[in-house]
Amino acid sequence: LAVGRISKDPSVDLGHRLDYVVLQEECETPRALLRFLDFQKLSSAFIGPMNPGFCEVATFLGENWNKAIFSWMCINYRLDSTAHHPTFARTLPSPTRVLFTVMKYFKWAHVGIIASHEDIWVDTANTLASALRNEGLPVGIVSSVREGEKGVEDTWNEIRAVPGIKVVVLCMHSALLGGEEQAALLRKALEMGLADGRYVFIPYDTLLYSLPYQNNSFDVFNNDSKLQEAYDAVLTITLESGERSFYDAFREAKESGEITRDLEATQVSPLFGTIYDAIYFMAMAVDSARRKGARVSGANLAGHTKNFSFPGFNHWVQTDSSGKGLRNYVILDTDGHGNQLFPTHLVDLSSDSVKSLGRVIHFPSGAPPKPDSSCWFDPDVLCTGG
Repeated sequence: LAVGRISKDPSVDLGHRLDYVVLQEECETPRALLRFLDFQKLSSAFIGPMNPGFCEVATFLGENWNKAIFSWMCINYRLDSTAHHPTFARTLPSPTRVLFTVMKYFKWAHVGIIASHEDIWVDTANTLASALRNEGLPVGIVSSVREGEKGVEDTWNEIRAVPGIKVVVLCMHSALLGGEEQAALLRKALEMGLADGRYVFIPYDTLLYSLPYQNNSFDVFNNDSKLQEAYDAVLTITLESGERSFYDAFREAKESGEITRDLEATQVSPLFGTIYDAIYFMAMAVDSARRKGARVSGANLAGHTKNFSFPGFNHWVQTDSSGKGLRNYVILDTDGHGNQLFPTHLVDLSSDSVKSLGRVIHFPSGAPPKPDSSCWFDPDVLCTGG
């Protein structure tokens, strides 16, 4: 869809015909890297990878091949140095930056991270822990879910044993979009009395796309009162929808005949929109480099991502003068009863601030977890004694 629209867009001049190959990444990190190596000569640029576990290796290879890598998933903080990694560009703001901004606003510094057992999520959890520690935050534990009900219980007992944790980040597929592992984890937290408001659970994967929340009910809650109650302890952070939700934009593309697959919008992951935006982002970089008379090389493409402004799949995409994304995010909350999520706060990355939207967050205990010392969020102060 993105390639088709780019080829018809009169404002984008690529100088070449744009085509794509889908690189099927293996689930195991080492094997995924091997597939990436196969495409050294076949591709002019890469959109991805999906697994943060080999982002740094892929970026070093990209530099060696002088091929740009456009990524929304890589959270390896070292990649943000353009001096050291001139061929790497982010198509979305780093999820770490979004998380840090939210945690700073609420003064929740102590974090625990739980990952699904799959390589992609274990690597995400470890890379996220490294990035948050680089920001000075105390990550108390990184764990992955064991198999079976007893395994889930053991995972929560590990979290409970670490003192001071306020936020538990869940690195796995969202329960709202069919992620059964997350749903089982939240139900068990409720059963063990851990969804009582002592922790705030934050799903990680919704940071990577625009979850359709406007006028949308989530069927997963309809016949599952336990999940509904447990989700009261969850705060969902996702990309702000534009005038249209992801589902609206998908239906429009289907009605116009651009999408011919026999799929309903609700059967498609909103990550579709993120990938679409990443491909358009790359095309804009090619266009920008050509307009300035620069050769379309890896470093030139990654360097021409500044001051962008273009219509993404269902919202506007913008970057600042240093190429950082200016997308807004929203914090969504439930009331513990219904099947809808409501925006309570806007996360404005242009000012790294959080603004209330006038709706109070419904915490299970009636109050948020106690704030940590603000010294954790001051880069010039060393926290001592807790």
